[in-house]
Amino acid sequence: MNDEERPAGFDPYRPLAQSLKSGDAINKWILWRPRQRIVQLLKGRRVLDVCCGTGNLTAMLVEAGCQVVGVDSSPTMLSHARQKNIAAEFQQMDAAQLPFNQEFEAAVISLALHEMPPPVREKVWESMRRAVLPGGQLIALDYAVPSRNSLSARFASGLIERDERGLANIHPAHYENFQEFMRNGGLLSWIQKLGQPPEAEYRYWSGTVAVVVARL
Repeated sequence: MNDEERPAGFDPYRPLAQSLKSGDAINKWILWRPRQRIVQLLKGRRVLDVCCGTGNLTAMLVEAGCQVVGVDSSPTMLSHARQKNIAAEFQQMDAAQLPFNQEFEAAVISLALHEMPPPVREKVWESMRRAVLPGGQLIALDYAVPSRNSLSARFASGLIERDERGLANIHPAHYENFQEFMRNGGLLSWIQKLGQPPEAEYRYWSGTVAVVVARL
């Protein structure tokens, strides 16, 4: 959760603290398949979970035998994650300035890139690269532009748009960054523009959600 324009100590998720528990249940159901794919790819490894939020993916990785460090800049999110008693280490920090240097076999970021302004997005990805050992993996889960304009794709895209627009009153930059992200092709296009062809990609929810794997 990063934004160069945020004042020090700003936490856009503080107003959502009371709704995180119910939101978690919906989040788990919607993202179970893409998260399960990530878990299958990373079983047993030492993993950095960047922008870990409330720790849903962190918990799944731990259950799969991973040693996980979860980082997020939101105290509200981290407080919720710690209450789950997940056997992982949680730290509050800016994902664009991670202090790790080749300490992990993989780093994963889930549904966070779209909310960042482009310069911060690139800094976060580079920060993740520095944290991972040579030959390790970088994995991103985020929104994508469907390759087919099917009814199901339009429906899923509409739900995503409504959900993101709902955050505009709390943190307008989040929604603005999401719009920019999608106008420019979503996750798959962003990864390609970095000049780093993905090792693998997987699509879900009629192509509106994607998991991209890159190897260092």
